[in-house]
Amino acid sequence: MNHAKILNLSISSLLLLSSLGFANSLEVKDKNPCLSTDPALGDSAFWASKAVEQFADGRFTDAVNTVDACFAQWGPEAGQQQKKLHKKRNSCPPTGKVKPRIKRKIEKDYLMNDVSMALWAKARSQHELGQIDLAKQTYGQCVYMTCGRAWDPKGWFWSPAKDCADKARALLK
Repeated sequence: MNHAKILNLSISSLLLLSSLGFANSLEVKDKNPCLSTDPALGDSAFWASKAVEQFADGRFTDAVNTVDACFAQWGPEAGQQQKKLHKKRNSCPPTGKVKPRIKRKIEKDYLMNDVSMALWAKARSQHELGQIDLAKQTYGQCVYMTCGRAWDPKGWFWSPAKDCADKARALLK
């Protein structure tokens, strides 16, 4: 074989390998619940939304697994945000209908909101699965995220931490 044919064959092989690598990276991304496949959602919002969707569909084990797969990536930073608010003794944002300015302010804390929502989905799923001791632990993590807010499509915010506290209290009775 002459050098030109070997070079063309090598280039073709490299192109094929790189395109296979790209295709494989897409497959991994589709299977990784920590990475958004929706251009309208960031990674943490996608992760939390996926867990909530799985909970709503009665796929409780999937919801727990989704939260567990990504919590180490998102949880610590959200916990630090919440810790700073606890130290400053700032009040948490309101729930219910809010003015657009307050809504924008709440949305700026998206990571804390996403993590609190994911923890809510995990705790509720564990509860539904009858994993009461695990649910109590996760409810506790969720309650810690007191300033996290979830948007209801009907036009208002609610507190996953408050709902988790209510559910945990019911387990202690």
